[in-house]
Amino acid sequence: MEASTIDNINDRIWITSRVRMIAESKALRNQRFSYVSVTYYSLFTVILSVFSTYYTKSYPLLEQINLSSSVVVLVASLVAGGFRFEASASFYRECYLKLQRLHAEDLPLLDKSRQYDEILWDYPNHSKNDYYDFLVSQIWFEGNKLKNGDRELNYTYYMWFSYLYRRILYYGMLTALFLVPLLFLFAPLLCSWAK
Repeated sequence: MEASTIDNINDRIWITSRVRMIAESKALRNQRFSYVSVTYYSLFTVILSVFSTYYTKSYPLLEQINLSSSVVVLVASLVAGGFRFEASASFYRECYLKLQRLHAEDLPLLDKSRQYDEILWDYPNHSKNDYYDFLVSQIWFEGNKLKNGDRELNYTYYMWFSYLYRRILYYGMLTALFLVPLLFLFAPLLCSWAK
């Protein structure tokens, strides 16, 4: 009985550490995306200002558009900074490193379980989507069989759909956010070449 319970606590520790790795990776990805997008949109507003005489022919309200773009960039940078993605990533990393250390230690069940609970109390929890991503990536993409004690873990259709939907939505929005300014900048050029 005790060996089975030890396996269970070891499985729980391993699973939690891997899910926290996914949460850290997402936070760092969001941090990079926020930096790049704020820089990109700042560059967009500068280009509009520098070439304003050219673009006012196609966009009569260019001054208002440029002012609005500048305000959006300012607000977006403040909001992105407020999310503190880098700090969240640091917490998740610290947590999973402690969990990995605990997983490697040869401790009695009660001590390991108590330390596991203490670690979890000290750090923010990951989201259920992080857990879904863990299951789908481990089972579907990597072909691993996962167990928590004697119970085999598997993803549901809802988890798979959630994983796929969030990926499509994220990368679709990312593509749109970067293509819209390019279309805005190049539309007058394309129209003038078409004439």
